[in-house]
Parts: sequence; C-alpha cells; structure tokens
Amino acid sequence: MEPPHDADMSKAQAYMDKLGMTFEETTGERVIATMPVQGNTQPDGFLHGGATMSLIESLASFGAALAAGWPEQLVVGLQQTCNFLATATEGTVRGVATPVHQGRTTAVWDVEVRHAGTDKRIAVGRVTLAIRPRR
Repeated sequence: MEPPHDADMSKAQAYMDKLGMTFEETTGERVIATMPVQGNTQPDGFLHGGATMSLIESLASFGAALAAGWPEQLVVGLQQTCNFLATATEGTVRGVATPVHQGRTTAVWDVEVRHAGTDKRIAVGRVTLAIRPRR
C-alpha cells in the first residue's frame, strides 16, 4: 500500500538532518542512531539537553511507528522524561531505543544515550506515545 502524501517520513528527516542524526538500525524492536556533539552544544560547549531529548524522542517515535504499522497508524508523543547523567564536549553520542510496551493505542520506549567513543552513559529517557489510525 502506498503511504498517503502527508505520511512522508522524509518530512521528519529535515529536522534530524539539522542535528546530524544518522540511523544505524531501525526496526520495531530497536532503533539506534548517532548524533555529533559538535553543532549541538549550549554556549559553554556542553552537549545541549534539548538536542539530547530530540535524539531520544526521534528514536522512540521511529521505533513505535514501525511497530504500530506506520503509515496506516500515526504515532505522536504524549510524555517524555529524561535524566542527564553526564555530558559530552566532543565526539558523537549514540542512542539505543527499545520498547517497554507496544500496545494498540499506546507505546512506551526507553532510550539510553552513551558517548560513542568512551561508552560513558550521557542520558536515559522514556517516551510515552499515542497510536491512532490515520484519518
């Protein structure tokens, strides 16, 4: 089945391209992507919390959408929490997202962000998403 015109996944790609995200794995069971620290820092040179949360939500949303049967099903975020455990000033971070719950109308995904070079844990997040049929 051909996705509807407004269900073009490339629309989301423009935002992720701004952050430099590169996907390594995208399935309904796990999503992995990297993001450079450079270009995503706050004024003091540390990885920006908003960029980190964007990585977390993007990975969880992609995974939940694939598991739910996108493009027939829409997936939208309901809540996101994040604990910042460390920071990075250079290199690349890698996020790994896995489902905690993938139901008919909701999904919950956990995401762990680590520094790709040192494996230092940077942040952990949880995203709750609504799943709805496309109108």
